[in-house]
Amino acid sequence: MYEDTEKFVDMDFEQKVRVTAYHLWENDGRPLGKETDYWFRAMQMLLDERTDDAARNDQGSERAG
Repeated sequence: MYEDTEKFVDMDFEQKVRVTAYHLWENDGRPLGKETDYWFRAMQMLLDERTDDAARNDQGSERAG
């Protein structure tokens, strides 16, 4: 197993997930015991955004080329 996993962690993305999850949780009235659910919801939302952004960038570069 690789011991220095910090090289594979996107700290900015992790922080965005943390903040997004917190806001989702807070907006839903801070339900206890649901922290993991909100973490994964936030992660999926942000990954979807990345995918959408990448697709838009790919389409833009195809048009420019």
